[in-house]
Amino acid sequence: MRLTEFAYKRARDLEEAFTLYGHFEEKAFFLAGGTDLVPRLKLRMQKPTALIDLKGVKELQGIKREEGFVRIGSLVKLYDLKRTQDIRASFPALWLALEVTSCETLQMRGTLGGNLLQETRCLFYNQSRFWRNAADDCLKMGGDKCNAIGGQACFSNYCSDMAPALLSLEGQVSLVGPQGERQIPLHELYTGNGERPFRILPGEIMTEIIIPDQRTRGAYEKLSLRRSIDYPLLGVAFSAVGKTGRLSVGAVGPRPFFYAVDRSSEEAIEQTAEHASEHSTPVTNTVLPPLYRKRMVKVIAMRLMRKVLQGE
Repeated sequence: MRLTEFAYKRARDLEEAFTLYGHFEEKAFFLAGGTDLVPRLKLRMQKPTALIDLKGVKELQGIKREEGFVRIGSLVKLYDLKRTQDIRASFPALWLALEVTSCETLQMRGTLGGNLLQETRCLFYNQSRFWRNAADDCLKMGGDKCNAIGGQACFSNYCSDMAPALLSLEGQVSLVGPQGERQIPLHELYTGNGERPFRILPGEIMTEIIIPDQRTRGAYEKLSLRRSIDYPLLGVAFSAVGKTGRLSVGAVGPRPFFYAVDRSSEEAIEQTAEHASEHSTPVTNTVLPPLYRKRMVKVIAMRLMRKVLQGE
């Protein structure tokens, strides 16, 4: 499919990126790996006046340990992160999520920040313009209703493999924009509204992902039709230190969510998994039935927590 016309600019640093963004009157998009953005451009879901390429911005690259935290630049490639031995040793939930994200060809291009900021997806939205024009505009296209459920809320799925893993590790993100710099817990990034899923101010760029520097035990599992090449239809991560941990669930609604697990008993494991299943909101907007995905939340959550906390 042919792209619409737009200007292409390459920023050398953050200051130049913000200057370019202002020059195009906030109608430009920032480009990282492009594995999520470029397909949306081809389907004409987005029509920016310019793309500002960030790949030359050194402030967004590299991995470092500092003051009790591991700081990962938002432009670090998923493949490079997966091959970092310290990541595999200290954060197994994150490493397993990296291992099953797409294929290695796309991992070599996709970035950690880009994976976290990917748009929500829906069977009724992620289609060609011709296909979308056959129905009324949905909420994400500027319409007044959801084409999946007919209501006034957008339940499109946020399908990042990285988000559940990083939430289980108490991840934070650093954001820099024309208004200044701020650091927030990762869970505060999400609005819960599939139409506008992120609390990002105009012109803001995610610069770092920050994780407490501690060795954890953990696991990640995704539900998909074609294993890693597909977006998750459900993603579950669990990370633990000692007998406590955090369970996180994604891809069954417009935002990921998490639960603290304060003991390793079978009762605590089953209760947490049940709560996660109850609070998930899958609807008929993927290739698998929502009830099946909802039930699988409990199945996979219990399996991961037992594996990590009880060694099963």
